Amino acid sequence: MNHILKIFTFSIVLAIALVSCEPVQYGKIGVPFSKLESVEGTWVATKVIQVDETAVSQGGLYQEMDLTDLYNFTSYSITFNLDADTLPSTFSVSTAGAPSFIDTIGTWSFNDNDFPSEIHFTHSDSANITSKLYLIAPPRDQNPLRVKFLRFSKEKLIVSYQYIFEKQTQ
Repeated sequence: MNHILKIFTFSIVLAIALVSCEPVQYGKIGVPFSKLESVEGTWVATKVIQVDETAVSQGGLYQEMDLTDLYNFTSYSITFNLDADTLPSTFSVSTAGAPSFIDTIGTWSFNDNDFPSEIHFTHSDSANITSKLYLIAPPRDQNPLRVKFLRFSKEKLIVSYQYIFEKQTQ
């Protein structure tokens, strides 16, 4: 009898729980923001971190080094331009003496305009991609642009450079 009472009680509680469940009404998502329009404009480096990827993979003590002030990266900037159809067109880099791992002029594109993970650069004298940056986070006007440059030796990742850019106000 006690066993039947437990099953009956459990059934009642389960029925009440199921009846009381209502679907959650979410608001409309709206039109997705344009990653292309978000990245358009001039971005100035605020921080550049060198990451020793070998030390990271081996659990080394010294894995990162801030290069921002060491190489005057706060004067390093990149400008992304869009054409009349709001598609990627030209870019330019002002190094101000800081080392640059990408070309300084040419055209740019995302690997995917809706869900970008890479920015591809093509020097103005080339028809092929000559350098690329990996997006750490999706580009948005109000957020810093976070990108990473990877350096390899014999196909092994040895060091990366993480750039954090702030958009200049127009």
